[in-house]
Amino acid sequence: MIDVLSGFATIWVVIGIGAFLGHLGILGDQAATILSRLSFFVGLPPLMSRALSHADLGRIFNLNVVVSVLAIIVAAGLYLLVGVLRWHAGLSHRVIGVFCSCYVNANNMGLPIAAYVMKDTSWVAPILLIQSALLQPIGLTLLDVVHSHSRGVHSSWLHNVTIPVRNPMTIGVLAGLVANLIGWQPPALVGNTLDLLAGIAVPCMLIAFGISLLKGPLPGRVDTAETVFLSVIKTLVQPVVALALARLFGLDLVATLAVVVMAGLPTAQNVFVFASRYDTNVRLARDVIFITTFASIPVITALTAAVHMLA
Repeated sequence: MIDVLSGFATIWVVIGIGAFLGHLGILGDQAATILSRLSFFVGLPPLMSRALSHADLGRIFNLNVVVSVLAIIVAAGLYLLVGVLRWHAGLSHRVIGVFCSCYVNANNMGLPIAAYVMKDTSWVAPILLIQSALLQPIGLTLLDVVHSHSRGVHSSWLHNVTIPVRNPMTIGVLAGLVANLIGWQPPALVGNTLDLLAGIAVPCMLIAFGISLLKGPLPGRVDTAETVFLSVIKTLVQPVVALALARLFGLDLVATLAVVVMAGLPTAQNVFVFASRYDTNVRLARDVIFITTFASIPVITALTAAVHMLA
């Protein structure tokens, strides 16, 4: 349990450093935006590429992936259903809302938790691939289209279709998958450069997130109902649905534990980066990440105990 709490603590220390820097004004008024863009365009693509190039693809092409996908669909569908009826927002708002409801922190929080709970970090690979190769391209494509139209740029059908393969993060994902499938390892110079660039992604996004906490009201003070609703979906609904589906599909104890714990992870800081990049729903993304990062600690602990009791 110390390893799990250590993973959470490390994240909050770096976020706290960001908040402190923002309070002092050392990095300037545009620091959060600049750091988010640096993470999006420079850090995250090589991070995704290197992570997927070393992932165990045998974990990905298995029944546990079906359970994870269905849990994501239920969480996202619930938000969209209630969102359409309750909050009459635009497409870009709904895309960020869907990300908040089901896009988990698989990298800097999933890895230490997987190492402690499942004793195997390769269980992170399936959820990482689902998000990077499915959720992310679809969501960012929609955001790209809306962003272009808002600026009066009327893109062609060919432009819209090719958006996923022109997005830097999608390119990183595809490159990592191809390298994994063909068993290719880049030369040391290339690999070391990619690792160095990948290393800036998580610190940049966490510091940017910390700086953003000083802007505007405290988390939950604005759009309270939607923020709480999304936090409940992410923290409780998605992992509980994953547990029910795992039992229904007859997954073994280890696979059940993996899909439940991965589904119980908090909303990823990537969502804040996406929202900042497209200047939409930034405060909602910030607040849901803040709340779910705290709430997921006891929930993951309780779910882990529940899975062992039901085994």
